[in-house]
Amino acid sequence: MMDSQAHVGPTESTEGQVLTITVSDPKKESEGMNSYVSYKVNTATNREEFSYGQFGVIRRYSDFAWLSDRLARDVPGAIVPPLPDKAVVGRFGADFVESRRRQLERFLQQTAEHEELSKSHYFQTFLQADDAGLLNAKAEAKVQEKLNEPRRNNTQVPGDGTLATRVGAWLEGSVASLSASMQASQTAHVPQTSEDEILESELAHVANLEAQTQNVSKHAQTLAKRNRDVANGLFEFGLAFTLLGQTEHAPLNDALTKLGSCADQLSLLATEHVAREDAAFRDPVDDQIRHLASVKAALGQRQKHKHAVALAEADLSQRKQAAAGG
Repeated sequence: MMDSQAHVGPTESTEGQVLTITVSDPKKESEGMNSYVSYKVNTATNREEFSYGQFGVIRRYSDFAWLSDRLARDVPGAIVPPLPDKAVVGRFGADFVESRRRQLERFLQQTAEHEELSKSHYFQTFLQADDAGLLNAKAEAKVQEKLNEPRRNNTQVPGDGTLATRVGAWLEGSVASLSASMQASQTAHVPQTSEDEILESELAHVANLEAQTQNVSKHAQTLAKRNRDVANGLFEFGLAFTLLGQTEHAPLNDALTKLGSCADQLSLLATEHVAREDAAFRDPVDDQIRHLASVKAALGQRQKHKHAVALAEADLSQRKQAAAGG
């Protein structure tokens, strides 16, 4: 089991109601291609929608990714807190696992602080359902997603007749639907409102802030690499003097050995300093970049749905004109 120290993050969404979530005990499960890291999600709360006051479940990264996706669908327009990026190489290293644990914990704590997201039944299921309950929730969500998928066209394909007849009817309906959609797209006009102008200005601000924050992150990575190189250099320096001391006689060997030990201690301090800098500075900067991406995604979804409404209105207008002319 990989050592980790969970950081308590109590959240008071309303006065007197507490929701504290921590992520701890990362552990590598299985071996080979099917290996992954599991995390213990601990919850302490006095909110009535939860069955117990204190409880814990075991989750893996894919479970967090499922929750993020369901929250975005369940609460349209909400800015869902970002998840850490997926990784293929080095995902079992101690530093990476600890960094991911912190980011996953931050994701849950920020979700708990969100007034609407924290009330989602998907969030509550994620926190308290056992493995079987979570699998059932995933299956039900997949079924519901298929039921909510819009039909590509309204043409009824005959259930009898030859295969060629059914395929021909399907193709005819698809072509007609595609043609109508193209015509509607050409005639659709998305009116610009004052809210749109404000959001466009905010989106430009977000894009500019994202570029600047990415630049800060890039320089922070360069500085961290330089500090790691210093720590490694001190270690090699200390090792060299320790080995040299073993070849000399007293009192020189004792002085060289102490010098090597001192360099080793400085190497450890430098390594710990880099780790603290990552946690205190780089992690929040990278988290800010992911937050800005979430804001852009939410605004993009708004524009996408608004355009879909405009297309539907244009298509309806065309159908009314065709019906009146017929």
